[in-house]
Amino acid sequence: MSTELIVILSVLGVGGLIGLFYVSHAIEKQRRQKALMIANLSDYAFRLQRLLDFIPPAYLSKDVRLLLLGQIRKRMEKLVELAPSNEKFAKKLDSCNAQIADTQSTAMAPQAPQLKTPEEANELRTLLQELSKVIEYFVQSKVLPVAEAQRHMASIQHSFIDANLNYLLQMGQAARQEKKPKLAIHHYQKAMAEMHKRNQNGQFNEKMQQLKAVLEELQSEAGIVEVPAATEGSSELNAGLNELLEEQDAWKKKYF
Repeated sequence: MSTELIVILSVLGVGGLIGLFYVSHAIEKQRRQKALMIANLSDYAFRLQRLLDFIPPAYLSKDVRLLLLGQIRKRMEKLVELAPSNEKFAKKLDSCNAQIADTQSTAMAPQAPQLKTPEEANELRTLLQELSKVIEYFVQSKVLPVAEAQRHMASIQHSFIDANLNYLLQMGQAARQEKKPKLAIHHYQKAMAEMHKRNQNGQFNEKMQQLKAVLEELQSEAGIVEVPAATEGSSELNAGLNELLEEQDAWKKKYF
């Protein structure tokens, strides 16, 4: 074998090894990118499903619920495409489609559950704040137009206020049943102050009149001539509510 042929074969061999290295590197890079994409899609779908599972339906509007389910379905469809042999993804896609069908067919709004402890109420507050950040992300990523996002944020704010009042009124009712009129007055007055603060469009007028009658009855039972008005922002969850509203104001300044 001539020297020239040996040199040519050596060069070809080295070139082949270099080419094989780059092909292997490209395949490994593609594999890592695919694995990362699957992990990110799966993790975000889990986060959205967690909000659906833990926020009571009464505090999650139908439109927001369908929005989250639609985003989960998009991710699950992509996961099934990326990993067709993974039965878990296919089952979750089927479950998501079933939830969408069930939500679309549901006409009546469910009754708000009882929030029996400050811990339960604070957990709901945290979940609603997380949901507001999800809506903000959807605007940033062009999933939602600003006008639609505004409507959803207003719904979340309403849910937050409603949950807060739900808790205060239930605590007042519990104290009343336990024959503790002064404690009941304490909770009811905080609820009254909260409704007064959020009553810009008169939505709480009827409830405030009913609660006023209850307070007068409790004052009589407790032998109290006059009960000082609760200070603004005195509710158990008012600090959290203000935090949510501040975040919303910051969000509005950023996008509007």
